[in-house]
Amino acid sequence: MKNNINKSLDGIYQFMSHSYNGNWQYRWYKTPYLETNIKVSKNESILGHQWACMGFWFYLKHICPALSALVDTAEIYERLLGHDLGETFIGDIPLFLQLSGKGTNKHSLERKEIQKMGKKIPKKIFKIMIKYFDEFENPVGNITKLEILIAKFIDTMQGNHFAFVFGNDLPKHEATINKIVNRSFIPVTKRLLKVLKQRGHKKAYKEVINIIIHHLEFAKKAGVKMDFDFYSK
Repeated sequence: MKNNINKSLDGIYQFMSHSYNGNWQYRWYKTPYLETNIKVSKNESILGHQWACMGFWFYLKHICPALSALVDTAEIYERLLGHDLGETFIGDIPLFLQLSGKGTNKHSLERKEIQKMGKKIPKKIFKIMIKYFDEFENPVGNITKLEILIAKFIDTMQGNHFAFVFGNDLPKHEATINKIVNRSFIPVTKRLLKVLKQRGHKKAYKEVINIIIHHLEFAKKAGVKMDFDFYSK
């Protein structure tokens, strides 16, 4: 028993030592409306993003009791904890660059990185990690599990929030930001609302609507009008 625990801990420590590199791997590369703050080292690391996402769910679950009651909170934390682990060494390809066709093989490369990093961790933990990664990367229209949809919702919202807080000349880049929002935030949000509505979760649906409305207002105050209609479908 003791030897098994020691072996598991050795593998976990090795995995953690790899993961620390995420402290110095940054997001938003070449994103024009974040360049000013990036130049003065106000950038967001991979681990910083994952930590912020977990923190965001901690807050939301307390102010959205109907939504929280529908899901396994621990599972959402676990999904958020590792959703960008594959970027630890190869880095992120920001949505700004993806608009021009970069990163078409992003997900397969990240999966390989997770497999390399997780060689020594206990197999049962690795299976969960790779399963969560694959489920997170599925086309959003095929996802029905609320824990996955909420994790993706938080992922996109936190990214938007960081950009609205630290972005420069946001009104100038409004068209680009809306293209990014149309690619990420809108599909995830509409899917989450659709699933909640189909299952008759009226209170949770209203909570998510309130989150969205507040998010739109926050964007507007930052100088960005996010141009879409949640109520069209």
